[in-house]
Amino acid sequence: MVVPTTEQQKTPVQKLRILCLHGYEQDSSIFKMKLRQHENALREKAEFVYVDAPNILCPYDIDGMDNMARAADAKAGNTLDRTLRGWYWLKSAEPEVICGLESSIAYLESVINHQGPFDGILGFSQGGLMAGLMCALLERRCKENASSGNEHGHFLFRFVVIASGYKLKDSKWTYLYDEPICTPSLHLYGVLDLFIHAGKSIELRDAFVQPREYSFIGTHFVPKVHDAIRTIQQFIEQFA
Repeated sequence: MVVPTTEQQKTPVQKLRILCLHGYEQDSSIFKMKLRQHENALREKAEFVYVDAPNILCPYDIDGMDNMARAADAKAGNTLDRTLRGWYWLKSAEPEVICGLESSIAYLESVINHQGPFDGILGFSQGGLMAGLMCALLERRCKENASSGNEHGHFLFRFVVIASGYKLKDSKWTYLYDEPICTPSLHLYGVLDLFIHAGKSIELRDAFVQPREYSFIGTHFVPKVHDAIRTIQQFIEQFA
């Protein structure tokens, strides 16, 4: 009889599964390229699962296009070289009114139900907003189910990583920030970010209970320097 060695007797380590949400005007393939170094650092401990936002943006939804360009492209159809996606788009800036968020929430709930479970969620920019919002939404639903005696369907992320995130200002959704968000969190932001100013990321950070943060001298991106990758790696590995 062959006696199994110690190595053969070891049970395969279950990797953490992390749901990854890209930024506005991006998609899952772009985000995967941006996080390649972070994935490599965590390849022994975590699996990154990338998804596309369900809202396909038309030219008139995209920031930086002037009115004449928007009108011309709208008549011709979406003539962009690639499909651009968003978790929502602005209908009005002042006051902030958004569209498309309901479909994104429903889509992510479907992803969680059919591709989950997920241990954590990671998002950049608008995807960071979405990651924080999903944590808040799921925590509220968990509390509501518990108070009603429903013990089924409880799901919470064990952690969240948010890069250049921010809070919604649309009055329809601000209730989600009324209570502190308890999901363990790590917040990264560039102090020179001109798209999502550091103050906005700090505002979202402060919506969480005992958040951790990593600020860096840089603009609007997920930092790739060794110290930043190590910070993210150490934060995530504590949940392995």
